[in-house]
Amino acid sequence: MFKRALTTSLRFSSRFQQKKLPNFVAITGTTSLGIAFFGKSEEKKSAENVENAGISENLATGKPKNFDLIVSNADELYDNYLIDNCYNILKKFENSQCSELLWRLARVVCEKGKLCKDQKERQKLILEAYEIVKKALENEDREGSFGAHKWYAILLDYVGEIEGNKSRIEKSFQVKEHLEKALSIFEHDPTTWHILGLWHYSFANMGYATRMVAKAIFATPPASTYQEALHYFLKAEEISPGFYSTNTYYIGEVYEQLGQKQEAIDAFKQSFRMPVVTSDDAVIHKKAYEKLKKYGVKDAEVV
Repeated sequence: MFKRALTTSLRFSSRFQQKKLPNFVAITGTTSLGIAFFGKSEEKKSAENVENAGISENLATGKPKNFDLIVSNADELYDNYLIDNCYNILKKFENSQCSELLWRLARVVCEKGKLCKDQKERQKLILEAYEIVKKALENEDREGSFGAHKWYAILLDYVGEIEGNKSRIEKSFQVKEHLEKALSIFEHDPTTWHILGLWHYSFANMGYATRMVAKAIFATPPASTYQEALHYFLKAEEISPGFYSTNTYYIGEVYEQLGQKQEAIDAFKQSFRMPVVTSDDAVIHKKAYEKLKKYGVKDAEVV
C-alpha cells in the first residue's frame, strides 16, 4: 500500500497553533509527522529546570505539576530536532495518565526508532511508541486529543509496515479514520492534511499486485484519485506555505502523474531548494534532484 518516503520532524508555528487550539500519516514514508502543539511559554526556562519539575499528577486532570512548562520545553526541543533531550524530559511520564504527555512521548520514541540504523532496534522502538500512543488515546479527555489520534494513525501504519503489506492494507481505513478525527479536533495542522494527501496518493498510485491484495481483504477496497491527493497537499500548503519539503515534493509527484510537466518541475525545484534539517529532508532533497535531472534541468537552474 504505502511506500516509505521519509522520517520527518515538522516544525509548524507553535504560536499559530496556540491561537487556534481548543482548550485542552504512512503514510507513505518514514515520516514522523510530528509538530509542536503548544506555544512556547512566556516565561522562558531551561530544559534543565523542566527535568527537575515534579511529576506527581493532578488527580482531576491527570496532568503533572508544571504541565505547561514541561510541554513548552519538550516541544521546543522536538522542534529543534533535539530528540534525545526531548526524550529525557518525557520518558519519566511513561506511567502517566496524561494523554498530552503520552502522545508526545510516543512521537519522540517513534523518532528515535526512525533514526536507528539497526532494523530490529528500530522495530522495537516503533512498537514501543505504538503501545504508548494507544494509552494516550485511552486517556484522552472529553474534548479529544488531536495529537493522540494523529500519532495513533501514524504509528498504526508503521506497525502495519512491520507486519507486512496485507496488514498495512487491513489497517488503512482505521488510519484514515484517526487522521480525520484529528482534523475534526484541530483543523489547522498542515502535517495531518499532508498525511491524508499521502494516503490518497498511495491508493491512487496503487500497483496491480497491491490492488489484488486489497480486493481480497475488502469487498470495496480503498481507492482514491490524484486530484484528491492534490487537494490535501495544497490545503496543507495553504495553511503553512513551504512548511515541509516532502509536501512540496509530492505536489510535484501528483502534477507529474496528471501530465502537468512544468508545474511538476517547479514543485521539484522548490522542494530541492528547501533547507535540509532532518533525515527526511535529506531523502527528499536527493529525490527532488533526481526528478530534475530526469527532466534535463541543469544544476545552474536550481542552485
